[in-house]
Amino acid sequence: MRPTIILILGVSIFALFLTGCEKGEPELTTSSTEALELYKKGVELAEKFHDAEAIQKFKAAIELDSTFAMAYYHLSRTYEAAGNLANAKGNLEKAKQYSGLTTPLEWNYINAWDRVIEKDYTGAISKYQEILKEYPNDRHALFALGKTYRLAKDYPESVGVLKKLIDKYSDYAPGYNQLGYTYYEMGDYDQATAIFAKYAELEPDEPNPFDSLGDMYRAQGNYQKAIEHYKKALEIEPNFQASFRNLGLSYFGAGQYDSAIATYHKFLDNVSDREWKRDVNSYLVEVYLATGQYNKALDQIEKVIELSRTNFRKSWAIAKKGYIYYLKNNFPAALNHLNQSLTIFPEAIWTREWRGLVFLKQHNYDQVLTEAEKMKTVIDRYGLKEYQGNYNNLLGRAAMEQGLYDEAIMYFIDSMELDDASCRYPLATAYFKKGEYQKAIDLCQEFFKYNENHALAHLLIAQVYEKQNKHDLAKAEFERFLVIWKNADEGLPELVLAGNALK
Repeated sequence: MRPTIILILGVSIFALFLTGCEKGEPELTTSSTEALELYKKGVELAEKFHDAEAIQKFKAAIELDSTFAMAYYHLSRTYEAAGNLANAKGNLEKAKQYSGLTTPLEWNYINAWDRVIEKDYTGAISKYQEILKEYPNDRHALFALGKTYRLAKDYPESVGVLKKLIDKYSDYAPGYNQLGYTYYEMGDYDQATAIFAKYAELEPDEPNPFDSLGDMYRAQGNYQKAIEHYKKALEIEPNFQASFRNLGLSYFGAGQYDSAIATYHKFLDNVSDREWKRDVNSYLVEVYLATGQYNKALDQIEKVIELSRTNFRKSWAIAKKGYIYYLKNNFPAALNHLNQSLTIFPEAIWTREWRGLVFLKQHNYDQVLTEAEKMKTVIDRYGLKEYQGNYNNLLGRAAMEQGLYDEAIMYFIDSMELDDASCRYPLATAYFKKGEYQKAIDLCQEFFKYNENHALAHLLIAQVYEKQNKHDLAKAEFERFLVIWKNADEGLPELVLAGNALK
């Protein structure tokens, strides 16, 4: 039941009523015409993904009308789009607090969004469908319903609703963006590219269409095309944060590590949002790990820990610190941090996997299996199929360590169906240890289609060539590895191996 609308004596309530919402705009209730104008500007900015500016407009509207429920509602949506879930939830609570002053349509928007935030997509879809029964052409409801179907991974329904939206409102750019991402998540990259191109035609002077096209190419491993589009977005808006971040990710994916580091540092110099800073610092950790700079990675992960607020994120960051110590072969420090992670978030699957790797290095196979079983329990309890690859990866590494190469290969192949990139290298290593050298080389060559500077793949190929007595080829690969790891910490086993091979 919708709460009873409260009439406040002495306060003028302005409402904009549009019959059937033919123009796709909601009915708005506010006590201030100035607040209404600021709100409209905020919506326009939010739809163009100028989140910081949109947030300021909504806040200004709320200063003029502290009971403006829809301003809180859109402020919540904008914070959520920007990755700030805490502020999204806080402003949603404000929207709910004042929803008794609104029209039925506004109240339904707020109620549906409440369900989306709680990941009750079925409930949200039902609410949007209720709106569309009364207002079949409501633009915002069509957009929100299409997006919610996408979040629920019901892609055919998402496509149907969003096509209806852009058929009805052919110049509504956000509809094309949302439809493009639906096709993107379906893996239909041709359709996604075509829709994003139309999106760019509608808004050629906005950065987000080119950012979306960059995402499309990055998903396909075409990092150079992705970089071109992110740069185009940044030419239009030099401080467009999403493209800054995504440009760094593309440089990293392409193995252009120095460019990735420079991009991330430039980003951090120009951003104040804590959650953006946390994410980008965590990306820097990955670059340093890929280049053997474990000490720098440790310094960087400290910043991630400091910037993490939720137990989930703090647990991950502390566990990552433990994983870095594992890479440095400091197992007591690794277990100390991994155990600390579990006290914060006991069902952290990633922590169980990394604990398993530590025990594997200590040849404590029983404890490795115990960690794997605990991973499996959490995966099954919560239906976390996306972590099945992590489980298979741990068991594969345990089998490989015990010389059970066929069993290891089986686990890694199963994992590749879930996460192709992360399991390709251990699979190549298993083939190398088994003596199937060409299969190991072929898998490493797959990395080079996207990233010519995958250091460990070059190191593994070098070892294959050594086994095949192809010493000149091996030398070239060892040298390539050392160039990529030019800034790596001294004394790492991989450096020692390559250095000794070149003596």
